[in-house]
Amino acid sequence: MTRTPGPELSAHRASLQYLDVDAGRMAYLDCGPRDAPTVLLVHGMPTSSWLYRSVAASLATRGVRAVAPDLIGFGASSKPAVGEVYSVPAQSRRIEALLDHLTIDAAVFACHDLGGPWVFELAGHSPGRVKGLAILNTSAYADLMTPPREARLVGGAMGPAMLAAMGSRIGRPMIRKFFADFTHSGRGLAADVTDGYWQSLHEGGTRAFRSFAVELDAAMGEFARYASTLRDLDVPATIIWGAEDPVLRHEALVPRFAEDLRVAADDMHVLDRASHFLQEDRPEDIADIIARFVHSRGL
Repeated sequence: MTRTPGPELSAHRASLQYLDVDAGRMAYLDCGPRDAPTVLLVHGMPTSSWLYRSVAASLATRGVRAVAPDLIGFGASSKPAVGEVYSVPAQSRRIEALLDHLTIDAAVFACHDLGGPWVFELAGHSPGRVKGLAILNTSAYADLMTPPREARLVGGAMGPAMLAAMGSRIGRPMIRKFFADFTHSGRGLAADVTDGYWQSLHEGGTRAFRSFAVELDAAMGEFARYASTLRDLDVPATIIWGAEDPVLRHEALVPRFAEDLRVAADDMHVLDRASHFLQEDRPEDIADIIARFVHSRGL
């Protein structure tokens, strides 16, 4: 039996718009002045525009147009059963299709987690569409990333059974624990918040999760190419990092991104009281940093 989303998630979904793409319908959030600078907020695994709900609303009050898609397989978007639709190049093309749909020639991209590779892929084949970058707890460096144990298990023989449990009602406490482990807020996160992430898995988002886990090593094999793309990309960048991330450690990754993107010290922000899903921990601060970056650079 499919569970009906709670009131807060229902309200969020009611604000979404939709675009038909190659693999179904892609949902997206679009808020803020239409003639303002545009920031595309790209989620990762296993999240959606729900991750950016507070950041986007706050950006809109700061004179920034915030667009946050639910990539195919996530959030309110279609969740096909065919794994190939979840490849990095395919998701990257859909981000570009969204720009075309909104008649946005170029934007600032804020990318988090798996959203990093999706955006880096786009920057490689369409660099002119990237006005600037905000890097949030992601990676382009295989030597500095040890995938969490959960990802390896999901990609293994027991993965389908694990994901079936995760997507069922008994998976709700599993997702709550997962977000407790990867946020500073921990178990202080409201159940309605973590249910917003579980709902997508309950509706079939486990397919994208499985595809990601199975293809993880192959995806990491492309990281050297992404790092090269970043070194060649001549755009301003800022780094916003949750200091408590137990997997993507700021001590190693922030300096590497800063070197490749030529980021000045003033544009490097390591936030205390924030972990991997820093959008849940420090949304107002993230919005403030991005808005100041966009406006000060005339982006």
